[in-house]
Order: sequence, then structure tokens, then C-alpha cells
Amino acid sequence: MSIQNKADEVVAKARDVAANVDTWADFSVVMFDQKSGVIATAFPSEIERDAFFDSPQYNEVMAIQAELMKKTGLRKGSTPRLPEKSGRFNVRVPKSLHEILEVEAKRENVSLNQLAVAKLAMPLQSRIGGDLVSVVRAFADVHDGFAIDRIIVDPDYNPKFLRRCAELGLKQPPIVLNQALMNVRKSKKQRERLGIQIPPTTRPTEFRDFDDYQFASEIAIRVLQRTEGVTLDRVLCDPGLLEEFDRIALEIVNQTRLKLRWAALNLRKTRLLRPIKDLPSAYDLVSIGPFRSVNLDSVADVPGLYAIYDHSRPIYAGETSRLRHRIALHQQYGIPWIDLKDESMTVKAFAAPGATQSQREKWLMAFVNAEHPLLNYQHQAAA
Repeated sequence: MSIQNKADEVVAKARDVAANVDTWADFSVVMFDQKSGVIATAFPSEIERDAFFDSPQYNEVMAIQAELMKKTGLRKGSTPRLPEKSGRFNVRVPKSLHEILEVEAKRENVSLNQLAVAKLAMPLQSRIGGDLVSVVRAFADVHDGFAIDRIIVDPDYNPKFLRRCAELGLKQPPIVLNQALMNVRKSKKQRERLGIQIPPTTRPTEFRDFDDYQFASEIAIRVLQRTEGVTLDRVLCDPGLLEEFDRIALEIVNQTRLKLRWAALNLRKTRLLRPIKDLPSAYDLVSIGPFRSVNLDSVADVPGLYAIYDHSRPIYAGETSRLRHRIALHQQYGIPWIDLKDESMTVKAFAAPGATQSQREKWLMAFVNAEHPLLNYQHQAAA
């Protein structure tokens, strides 16, 4: 069953619950309990719940609860309940600070929660302080001619880097050491101030088959963005999150962990193209039918663009050098937590044999900017 169909059922259930409870608090417990609530039961994965919370049906549920609040009063029957340790907590801040944070979050194109996570992480990153020289020395001792980015994401080289850091007396967690190495690569002023020289890259990392698996890396990163409230850089620097990234991406394609991670790193470059203001009419997508019954023989194996929809909501959009091959990969591996065989799942595409990759990427960024597909990577502030 599609997310939209489930969401409609949740709204119907919410109306039934509202008609049979005494207070809004009772309604809230039945609907929102983290283990047995209607929403948790209907959407067992966080990515599905996140999609529901973005939907108009969620707004309907909240409107039903608001009506109950008016009828029963805000305090009536609302006895406090001890929350579970869920990784979430509420912080009261002055209204003026709340407004400033909202403005900053909007400017950075992140949620208020993600901005808070980034700011809470800053003290951890600042602890590295004067140890940056040792961090760069550890990199120089193990890099074998590869660039910093390669050492951070390579499942073979990153453990060597972290072990060398420990041998040099650095006691910070792996995420802090990796983030420090990434930041020193980005900041020329910091390197000049500390007199740090990064060894030259003599063995460039080049993979030319991104088209076969970068979409899986993109979906995995987007899932972690939505479920963990983290950015791409944080995923790449945190070994624990990288393992979860590997697990999700490997459900979608069969590929090496290094290639999947490098493709995720490449997203930062390809997703920083300035989106064009209007979608080119020449690239208008046309429906090729329900996803489960797409006739691949009718899809040209040429460069093109496509989007997968749940009813009218876009789930994922992509550009590719081989349109038929890409759709076949989606059919073979699917997408985690999304039932592509549901009758509501459709696909639209446009064969563009004359379009360059840059032109296709610009179209994709314009589409993502306008339509906000659930599982497309969106550039966010580093955390």
C-alpha cells in the first residue's frame, strides 16, 4: 500500500478515535504513541513517518486534535507521561533567540532541528584545537598519494588514519578527527595560520561508472538526512553513520563500499549547480505508466530524465546516461521502504539523447527545487 493510501487510512482512523475519546490527550496517546500508536503502526519506518509528517493528511490529524483541545480544554485529562529516550528532547529558549535561529535555518536551507544539531556538534569539533598539525601528520603518514577526501571515506585507509592519530597521542573520537581533516582541507586561511602543508595528491581517485550506482548513494544519504537529522559531511566523517549508509545503499545496488561512498561525496559537487528558474519545456516528463508494469522495450536506452511518483507526489527524480538501464535497476533492486509494485507508483520520463550531463543536472536541480521529491539529496549546512 502506498504512503498516500496509508495516510488516508490514518486520517479516517483519527476521525474514529476522536469520536470515541474523552480528551485530546487520550487522542494523542492513541495516535502518536511511539510503539503502539496509529501512526507508528501504519508507518513502521522513520522515512515513512517523515513522509507522512510532510503530508496534508498529517495537517488534518493535527486539525482534529486542535478541535478536541477546544472542546475539552488544554489541561483536562492531560496527565504528564515520562518520555522514552528517543534521541529527542525539548529545549526552551527566549522568543528572540527562537526567531534568530529560524531565520538562520531558513538561510541555510535546513530545518531548525538540523541547525540545532550542527551547533551542538561545534564544541566537539573545536576540541581538536592545536592538534591539527598532528592530524595532518597522521594523514601524511598513511595517505599513499591519495587525497584527503579519499582517506576519509575509504574503508581501508580511514582505519589506518585513525590508528596513526592514536599513535600520535590524539584521543578525540573518530568523527572529530575526520571532521578536522576535512575542515583543514577546506580552509586555506587555517592552514596558512598554522603553517600546515598538505602533501600533494599523486594518485587521483576516478570512477567513471557513477551512473550505475550514484542514485543509490543519493537515496541512502537522503534517508539518513531525514531520519537522523544529519548532513552529508557528518555521515562521511562518522564511521557509525557510514556503516548505516553502506547498509542502505547496498540494499539498492550491488557495488563496493568505496564506490558508493565516493559517489555520495560527489553529490556535493553535482548538487551545487545553481538551479535554473524555469523547467525547460523541452524536458517535460511524460508518463510511461505504472512502475510495476513498465515495458522496458518501449524505453530508449539513451540519456534522459525521470521521476517516480506515489500518486501525485514525487518520490525520487534522476538523470542518467542510460534511461532504460536505470529504470531496470530500480525495478531489480527497488527502494528501501517504498513499495514500487504498488499500483499507485508511476514513472514519468523524457529521453534526451542530445542533452549533456550538465544540462540534465540543471534540469534535475530545478525539478528538486520546485517539487521536493522525498528521496533526493539536498545541499545542507555542514554538521
